[in-house]
Amino acid sequence: MHNTHEQSRSEAAPPPSFMSHETTDVLLQASALPKWNQEYVQISEGKFSGTLQDLSLGPVQIFRETMDKAVDQHGLPWRDSFAIGVPNEIVGDGFWCGDKLEPDSVFFLKPNSELKFRTPKKSDIYVAVVDMQLLSEYAEAIEDLDADRITAISGASAASHELCRAFRSNLTQLFNGLAMNPRALESESVRQHLLSETLHSICASLSHLSKAAPHNPGQFVHRHIVEKSREFILSNCSQPPTVFEICQALRISRRTLHYAFQKVLGVNPVSYLRYIRLHGARKMLLTPTQEKPVIFEIAAHWGFYHTGMFCTYYKRLFDETPTQTLARSGGPAHLPYPGTRDAH
Repeated sequence: MHNTHEQSRSEAAPPPSFMSHETTDVLLQASALPKWNQEYVQISEGKFSGTLQDLSLGPVQIFRETMDKAVDQHGLPWRDSFAIGVPNEIVGDGFWCGDKLEPDSVFFLKPNSELKFRTPKKSDIYVAVVDMQLLSEYAEAIEDLDADRITAISGASAASHELCRAFRSNLTQLFNGLAMNPRALESESVRQHLLSETLHSICASLSHLSKAAPHNPGQFVHRHIVEKSREFILSNCSQPPTVFEICQALRISRRTLHYAFQKVLGVNPVSYLRYIRLHGARKMLLTPTQEKPVIFEIAAHWGFYHTGMFCTYYKRLFDETPTQTLARSGGPAHLPYPGTRDAH
């Protein structure tokens, strides 16, 4: 396994790092995870609270993310990587790439595909992301597994309590140890041990996936409707379409549209349309500019022509007023507007 190709890949990788932080803003939570390009839309109301712990070992990334609100996530990890994880705790229904997330389950994302995750009302998850070439080499040479075949799909699958408990226990010990002694990463032997243990845990979960049941095609149809609706909403942000116009564009009935949103996100289309626009306005309020933005102009840009109602909706979703958000606008710049992505 310690061949020249692997050594050159390790030398080109950034140095190992460990970080831990808390957020009270869903947009800052989305931008906090290294190596991922993400968009989060909060779909349950109230003040957001989240935490993130992230360990980078070059070709392997391990993180733990907690959130206390339901969120519609879209994300892309780095190119040619495979992601796999288990829930540590979930409250309410969640759907990972169309599959329902169970308390004891393994969820996974095939290389170069977009994550679509409707989180539960409360979520605490562990995820490991690994360079696909490294995983393939290790799985074949050490674990006698055909990783390329097993990692050809994305989704979630119920798994044994023992397998999930072992995954959780290993990563909990890892993060607790690094929180107390982050300088341990300076040791080459520690880094190699962590890399080996992580690859072994991933392959143990992949062994389960080789026996997993097929996915539910119905949820994929519903998710497709939601995604097409989202694209249509974002392409008309300053003149938000009505539900009737969305149905016309997608050539589906209002009942079908409503059912898809309820099944995938647990909200109705009207609420989701409003949430998308409120998040767009929030990103503009949080992005520093030469001149202070005018709240009613931002509201109008996102299709809210009654400033009072805009402020009411905004306060209900984020538990703070637009003015309070604007007061914090010295925060991170360059938050992407919904529907835009940096080059990947």
